Amino acid sequence: MSPTQQWQRHDQIYTKCYCEENIYMLCRAVADKAPLELEHYTVVFVSNPDKKVPFWQQSSCREDGLPVVWDYHVFLLYMAPDENTSYVYDFDTTLPFPCRADQYCFQSLRPDFQLPTCFERYFRLIPAKAYLEHFASDRSHMLGDDGVYHMPPPNYAAIATQRHQMNLEAYINMTDNRNSDMFGIVVPEKDLLALVFKQTTGSDEVEDEGEDK
Repeated sequence: MSPTQQWQRHDQIYTKCYCEENIYMLCRAVADKAPLELEHYTVVFVSNPDKKVPFWQQSSCREDGLPVVWDYHVFLLYMAPDENTSYVYDFDTTLPFPCRADQYCFQSLRPDFQLPTCFERYFRLIPAKAYLEHFASDRSHMLGDDGVYHMPPPNYAAIATQRHQMNLEAYINMTDNRNSDMFGIVVPEKDLLALVFKQTTGSDEVEDEGEDK
């Protein structure tokens, strides 16, 4: 079964504003139901030192044509081993789920826009297997000073490992641990685009697809 058929959005566990856990649970589904496929999935954290990264085509966008600016965002990248195909799984996009990675990059990242430095995106790429082994979140980042969650947390237990109760910030931080077995590697946007377009077209040249269709 192809990745476009196997992991449908409506079949997955989703909690609004907990993108890192939504992707964790999707990775867990892959590991449980198609373990041999897990090596072809990469978790992608997107942020920058200012924690201001624009994304278009998000369900939280308030006006058509304008981006939402996240402090960080997380999606899952699938790269087929034997064909020029890659897909992005983003629970918060208005694009298809999954979406061809080249289409996702053109329409969600808008590489045709010259962004101010404070909005330049960096990407942390973590093998899905490593993410399942090491990621932990006690959800304290979503608690206000009054002890109330900014958004309701998932209804399952917080994700923890034997070593960690909370290491979310290590994934969001694009300055430290830039080449780590645990936290993956950090690349600039041009390197992510080169990876995606080499996979989908056989070339690392990024071509403008024009207007959304």
